Amino acid sequence: MIDTPVKQSDTAQPDEPAYSGRKVWWIVGGTLTAAVLLFVMAVAGVWIWSASSPREEYTLTEEYPGPVASASVDVEVGDIVIEDAPGTMLELRTHVEWRGAEPDATEAMHGGHFSADAGCDSGLALWGGADDCRVDYTLGLPAGTAATVSNDVGDIRINGVDGAVNAETSVGSVEGLGLRTSELEIETGVGDVNLEFEQVLGDITITSGTGDVVIEVPDDGTTYAVRFDSGVGDQHIDIATDPGTTADRVINVNSGVGSLTVRYAA
Repeated sequence: MIDTPVKQSDTAQPDEPAYSGRKVWWIVGGTLTAAVLLFVMAVAGVWIWSASSPREEYTLTEEYPGPVASASVDVEVGDIVIEDAPGTMLELRTHVEWRGAEPDATEAMHGGHFSADAGCDSGLALWGGADDCRVDYTLGLPAGTAATVSNDVGDIRINGVDGAVNAETSVGSVEGLGLRTSELEIETGVGDVNLEFEQVLGDITITSGTGDVVIEVPDDGTTYAVRFDSGVGDQHIDIATDPGTTADRVINVNSGVGSLTVRYAA
């Protein structure tokens, strides 16, 4: 018996179908596009809700019993005022404005330290540009109270206080009147600094990104070592200075863009 060989087929068997690179990118691109559209729709919805909401506001006045050793305030958007107050109680005035979501504001007194923290419900409304809120604080501080205050957007005013003060704002001006601070440190991102001292009882340190600095001191015989470092800006020093170590007080100003003026109060 003769075996007849089986003829092999010359036709190649097709491979299993596979997604091409282009199809994969279509899938990825489609998924990302859908996610972006959902995000935009969510932002638009919140924006419409916030923009159509009525503006609301309220003002509260409170007192916190002393003794008060220190106070700190941190605000996202809003002005901060600290001023001297008679007696031993801390006086607080809070003014809140908003449209849409009400801002979060928390105040507390623990062990002689007062703290206040306020922020807007940034979330999607901030992305949509419709977030509209602010919290303004005014603090009346007993004599000798140390204060640390900061905000992202808003002005800071310091009136007549005599404790150590540290103030910081990202966008906003800083103004001081009748100052008797035992030590003063100020930092600003964008904004001018204007300070008028009744007495200079400690050193002054100012760091400014963009903005002019004007300092007025009493003509009472105090000598100052004035140190100014600026990328772009002039200095105008019209007071008695002593660059050595025997100066009574030190004024240290660092500025990115801005001038410095130091003069006697009129």
